[in-house]
Amino acid sequence: MTDTVLVLGATGKTGRRLVSRLTAQGVAVRAASRKPGEGRTLFDWDRPETHAPALAGVDAVYLVAPDLVEDPTAMTGPFLAAARLAGVKRVVLLSSMGVTFPNEGPGSGRDKLERQVMASRMDWTVLRPGGFSQNFSEGFLLPGILQAGAFATATGDGAVAFVDADDIAAVAAVALTQDGHAGATYEVTGPQALTFSQAAEIIGQAAGRTIAHRPISSEALTDLLVGFGLPRDYAALVVGNQDAIRDGLGARVSDVVARVTGRPATPFADYAARAAPAWARG
Repeated sequence: MTDTVLVLGATGKTGRRLVSRLTAQGVAVRAASRKPGEGRTLFDWDRPETHAPALAGVDAVYLVAPDLVEDPTAMTGPFLAAARLAGVKRVVLLSSMGVTFPNEGPGSGRDKLERQVMASRMDWTVLRPGGFSQNFSEGFLLPGILQAGAFATATGDGAVAFVDADDIAAVAAVALTQDGHAGATYEVTGPQALTFSQAAEIIGQAAGRTIAHRPISSEALTDLLVGFGLPRDYAALVVGNQDAIRDGLGARVSDVVARVTGRPATPFADYAARAAPAWARG
């Protein structure tokens, strides 16, 4: 049984759900964020002096890489070394199914990060979720839904087994606190692959209004993301992943949620019913 868990990205989609879940289970949690307060511990990837205090007395780490960095290994390498020196025994990495796509294959930043964790000499588990359901209600697809009743992707008719962030947190909680998951790489998905147009229809039913998916070209998506302020190399990563989805590589469905947690993965329609208030018009 793990005594104290450090959760990086504790205000993010999976991090805050993991903090709530572990706390409810009676696990001592250190919730780390660039914005301390409300029980959170200061942690900033760009401020290495915050790392050792956050790691002190910690047994396990939920590792979420820095945002919008294509290759984070220059930052995560020293952190992993500090974690091992501090006595951390277990690390669970939030990676992505995208690491299996052509644009994120061997030598990519995410691939290098996974290999770095696997070589850390700590017990490790890698989580590779597919597309988050919450991207529609808490992420980059929400503004279009609210402003125009539509969202744009370059995925064409490609499908994704959208996974609920609650399910990712549930798998992470087990891997962090129970034995039997060291050395495992888990592809975490929802129970059914859906196209983005099918997802839009389900969201519209939950929201009580028409929501549309507007397919656009990879080039148009790149311009859109850069216009939103994403670094061009990170925008290229996002577009490459959507190209892979368009080509049918994102539709895999796994039984990991059920196998690890003992309960089935959340259907997208159930997520949409729960998230419907997020799509209400102003």
